[in-house]
Amino acid sequence: MWTLILVTFVVSGISTGGVGATTAFLDFPSEAKCQAAAGALAGADQINPSRGNHPNISPSATYRIIARCVER
Repeated sequence: MWTLILVTFVVSGISTGGVGATTAFLDFPSEAKCQAAAGALAGADQINPSRGNHPNISPSATYRIIARCVER
């Protein structure tokens, strides 16, 4: 059994903002499936509320998703 550990960090783009972090665990029957999921989910980007067709309701932020597979 393989477990995918996901750690998500979000940092606010304003000086009075904060930092958030979450952790999630997903089980997979094989290393190949776990690694495929890790590759699809991991990444980093800038969240910019001015993109898209929606109101500007929050400040921009930066996020990073770290994905690692471990055997149990």
